[in-house]
Amino acid sequence: MTGKGSRLGWMVVVGLALALSPRAAAEEPQPSGYWDGAGRKLGRGVANVVTAPLELIRNPYLVSQQDGGLAGITVGLVHGVKDLVVRAVAGVYEVVKFLLPVPKGFRPLVSPEFVYAHGDWAP
Repeated sequence: MTGKGSRLGWMVVVGLALALSPRAAAEEPQPSGYWDGAGRKLGRGVANVVTAPLELIRNPYLVSQQDGGLAGITVGLVHGVKDLVVRAVAGVYEVVKFLLPVPKGFRPLVSPEFVYAHGDWAP
């Protein structure tokens, strides 16, 4: 696809990623200035693209802790695949658009901001 079709495809992918992902929590650190925010957004985007496959470990682990092993390897794996795609697409978006303060104030598109947040698999 080229031209309008390509742009429409990207808009659909980004729209789905935003619709399926939970909004960032209010306790996430806010950058103090424009360049701090842009730098954090770029770093977060790269980190999320690189670590997105860890969602295939994180989600089954979290689900199995709450609902047991069978749920972890079934439901957790399905959630892991979904979150992998969402985190990777959000990461690519943040890398491409790191200079724009969108969403407002360079807030993260996904929550938790990083796969392994606060020294643990954050729920």
